[in-house]
Amino acid sequence: MSRAFLSTLAIGFLAVFIIGRDVVAFVPEPPADERRSDSPKTGDRTADKKPRADVSESDLTVTMAFASEHHPELARLLEQLRKSRPHEFQRAVRELIQQIQTLEKLQERNSTRYAHQLELWKNDSQIRVLVAKWSHTQNDALEQEIRGLLQQRRDMKLAQLKFDQQRLTEQLQKVEKQIATVSDSELEREWEQLAKKTNSSRKAGNKNSSN
Repeated sequence: MSRAFLSTLAIGFLAVFIIGRDVVAFVPEPPADERRSDSPKTGDRTADKKPRADVSESDLTVTMAFASEHHPELARLLEQLRKSRPHEFQRAVRELIQQIQTLEKLQERNSTRYAHQLELWKNDSQIRVLVAKWSHTQNDALEQEIRGLLQQRRDMKLAQLKFDQQRLTEQLQKVEKQIATVSDSELEREWEQLAKKTNSSRKAGNKNSSN
């Protein structure tokens, strides 16, 4: 496996992508008036640049296990990247850790949506690996395989959107039923209940005063 291919893979793997609608891909820089005056400016070469610590062994174990289970080819390529380009391997693993953590949080909230997003992750991961290969070979068979995965990803996203549409339609129907129950007669009943309670309280108060 050439170093050029592994480098291309690392760059593709590090590309930030959106998992469904539950992840914000880019975090904008805060407005200038909200930044601390003592914060280092972007591009300031005098700013203190501390090297990032290596990924912990526990995180590395979990990450490689995830890749081995859900995309074995990616796990094998990461192992090769680990030997040939350790720094890029660390960056790639950090990005994968973030994606795993996002999926885990989603699993806690919605197991059905988690399963769908996991399939999307597998699809995206396969596309990135194949595109890295294709960039060096321009192979027609690889192109067709990538196109097939792109179609599959489109179908999965469309299915999720239709599911969301159905869920929102059902919620809207419930709201419409609640709206239908609100009427002038209900308003009159609420007033009668309030008046009755008020009169009862007033009578009880007058009785206590007379005693």
